[in-house]
Amino acid sequence: MKELLGDAILLERRTRADAPAQVFRTLDQKNFGDFETLWRPMLKEARRRVASWDEAAQIDAQDSHWEWVEKAVEAERIMGRDTYAVECAGVTQGLMLVDVGFGRLPGQRGKELVYIELLATAPWNRPKLAPDARYKGVGRVLVGTAISLSVDLGFGGCIGLHSLAQSEDWYRAVGFTDVEFDNAKDMRYFEMTNADALAFVSD
Repeated sequence: MKELLGDAILLERRTRADAPAQVFRTLDQKNFGDFETLWRPMLKEARRRVASWDEAAQIDAQDSHWEWVEKAVEAERIMGRDTYAVECAGVTQGLMLVDVGFGRLPGQRGKELVYIELLATAPWNRPKLAPDARYKGVGRVLVGTAISLSVDLGFGGCIGLHSLAQSEDWYRAVGFTDVEFDNAKDMRYFEMTNADALAFVSD
């Protein structure tokens, strides 16, 4: 069942004004509908404009094939998996799927952490994809939510993820450690230690 976790603040890019938002655990039909009718058409159209996935990365559309509805329904049946949504102005602005994973960095190798399996902001919030991008801060809200979950689970705020090429620079910029290129997934793997997480939430 969908649960309100709390309030958040996004930045409305055009006016530079604060925009009140809400963070929810577990997606519902409203989120599914927003994805299918608002997100998917923009992402599919963006993907059609380019010839390769490398080019898709340049316009922040590498996630155009992600099936959020299918993933969210599956998560409901798997212990340890959770989905989250950020909503603002009555619309789903960001989505996240998390699981439990294990650390790779020295000092936390083999220890449990929150693994972010998927994280995305709505396509109209991406400056490379939408010249008049609406909201800033969705990704930070979702990463902060994952850190809070890690603390609640006793993992000390530690989180990890594999990044699409389009997002690697952003994860470095907000404090993730670039651990390694994971050949098995053909993606770079990033992680936050307890200290990284503390710096992130204190920023």
